[in-house]
Amino acid sequence: MKNLLCIVLLLIGAVHNGSAQLNLAIEPVASGFTRPVKVTHASDGRLFVAEIGGKIKIFKNGAVLSQPFLDIGAKINDPDWAGIFSIAFPPDYQTSGFFYVLYVVKSLTEVQVSRFSRQAGNADLADANSEVKILTIPYGNVLGGHRGGDMAFGKDGFLYISTGDNGPGSRGVPGDPDNNSQDMGKLFGKLLRLDTGSPSPGDNPLGKIFALGLRNPWRFGFDRQTGDLWIGDNGQDGWEEINYLAYPFGGPPSNFGWNCLEGTQSYNPSHCAQGTTYTAPRLTYPGYTNNGGNDASVMGGFVYRGSRYPSMKGHYFFGDYSSGKIGYIDPLGVASPDAGPTYSSLISFGEDQAGELYILSFLNGTLSKITNPGDPLPVKLLSIRLAQSERRFLVEWKTAEETQFSHFDVQRGSDGRTFQTLGTLHGKGAGSSYVFTDGEPLRNANYYRLKMVDLDGTFQYSSLVTGTLDKRGQPFVFPNPGGSSVITIAGLAKGDRVTIYNTAGLLVQSYDVTTDEDWKVNMDGRQKGMYTVFIDNTATGFSKKLKIAYK
Repeated sequence: MKNLLCIVLLLIGAVHNGSAQLNLAIEPVASGFTRPVKVTHASDGRLFVAEIGGKIKIFKNGAVLSQPFLDIGAKINDPDWAGIFSIAFPPDYQTSGFFYVLYVVKSLTEVQVSRFSRQAGNADLADANSEVKILTIPYGNVLGGHRGGDMAFGKDGFLYISTGDNGPGSRGVPGDPDNNSQDMGKLFGKLLRLDTGSPSPGDNPLGKIFALGLRNPWRFGFDRQTGDLWIGDNGQDGWEEINYLAYPFGGPPSNFGWNCLEGTQSYNPSHCAQGTTYTAPRLTYPGYTNNGGNDASVMGGFVYRGSRYPSMKGHYFFGDYSSGKIGYIDPLGVASPDAGPTYSSLISFGEDQAGELYILSFLNGTLSKITNPGDPLPVKLLSIRLAQSERRFLVEWKTAEETQFSHFDVQRGSDGRTFQTLGTLHGKGAGSSYVFTDGEPLRNANYYRLKMVDLDGTFQYSSLVTGTLDKRGQPFVFPNPGGSSVITIAGLAKGDRVTIYNTAGLLVQSYDVTTDEDWKVNMDGRQKGMYTVFIDNTATGFSKKLKIAYK
């Protein structure tokens, strides 16, 4: 056993503070969920959030839809020890409309994996009557036992399903007393691999065991770039562990050691089969009995492959339900188990279509995003300014860089604190110039800013530009048309320069306005016909053209 443990220890990833620390932050996204347990995507821009009580809800266009995508709450009469545990959308979901739900029915003492279909003609609703049962796993009614787990499609197109060992979850009692996790004749404490494209994907489930020796693999995930598998396995009392398998997979089922081992330590030597090869965990950290009596429950996550936060790329993120801590393993294998902020009752990680990372709070019912504010947005402004043309404001800006960028929302407010979006201009690429015209500015102060939105929905705001529209009215001529010897140009303001031209383009008269006043123009001796009046104010940018019909 000592030799075995030495080998295992040599394979463990390093845990120290030698790597550059990320400046992680948590950005709230949505709230109001009831004990959510899983968040995932269907490669169409939406997020799907499963609640343990039986509902799957959609987060779409920045809001949670009021009507659930699916509600199977009637099948689940005890969400404390039963309910929806996981959902998964296959790569062909957009064409097939099929998706998969893993739920536990306490009254039937079984784990159920079923396929459902979305409704024809409404992508935001599933057909609750479309259930096709793919796999049913009966379990013994052990109080607090670990039964269901997670589901996900791998890079190879197979559906992977994790199961707990069905052992007691209480502190201080022997874990997995029936040795379920090491028994290849049982489906507990395993990772299964199903071909959902076959006519009967659930046939011969024992032949679909992909890995064994797991205690409670509540959450696992695949690296979307490499296909590598990462598993968060909850320990009994002493150790929490992260397990790892590199893609492509091959050979006999991998054995992660429970309950012969817990982490890298011997747990029940009588369950260690002679000559068995165990796959060492990538990371372990102290559980209840090794950390001073603090509860611990690892939550497996994902390798960040999004584009918004370059410094996070290639890092595997995980967390802990009990402590709320968020940690990561960097691309060199250096682990920082508690380097990030905390998030109460962290129950699950998830990815959106773009590879950005999300987390769920089971007790608070919130959905949030993991961010790194130190990374700049992939758009860089060279300048932003405000110009006035007559009674309009023009917001003008130029960019130096635009990478993975979507669009600009031009926003206006009256006090610099609250804003509304006036319009949207889509990105044109680095070095582009943009102009947005506000044809109806507010009477007094106008505050403008840009909401710069990346392809993944992440955004930042530009600096403010402000302008005050003159309170002056619009100049006008009276009488017009008219034959009087005196014509009045009204509504002039201090600083205006007024020029009058005839149809030949010759200057007839000009006038510099020194106070807000009307100009009475003497037309005696002028030829009948049309005249053009130009009013310009270089100080305010005001410009106006009028016509005079002199008869």
